[in-house]
Amino acid sequence: MRGSREDDNSANLDDVERRLRDIRDNPEKSTTLRALAQYQLERIAGIRAMAGGSGEDGTPTVTVERMGPFTFSAIPDTSLVAVAVGRRNSAPLVAVVSAEEIRRLTPLFEQVRERVERGQAVEIDVRAAFLDLLGRDPFDGQFEDG
Repeated sequence: MRGSREDDNSANLDDVERRLRDIRDNPEKSTTLRALAQYQLERIAGIRAMAGGSGEDGTPTVTVERMGPFTFSAIPDTSLVAVAVGRRNSAPLVAVVSAEEIRRLTPLFEQVRERVERGQAVEIDVRAAFLDLLGRDPFDGQFEDG
């Protein structure tokens, strides 16, 4: 059934949505990151509201894919992607990046895919990799420094 929770991976999206709310509501986060989180939340809310209709009207769906520790949530016809990074014993990290930034992160994702296919542990310093490939920290304030 189109629009059902099983059909649109809403269970995975709920966690991303929670993390986006946490980012948006945290005054210690950068203004840009908070605005991007709000924008993504508005898009998710709109899509969920429209999914309650007939579903035959061309309503865009949220695309959720998983690779190793990464979960990607993208909304077609936008240029934003939420990348959730699963962590042991901690809430996932969430970065909101542009489609162009996703392309720049491709070498990291290819390295992760290769390790997963070989059954190896994915031991990558995610923050360092994102900083190196993007030139910025999209996880602003989500790491415990110390």
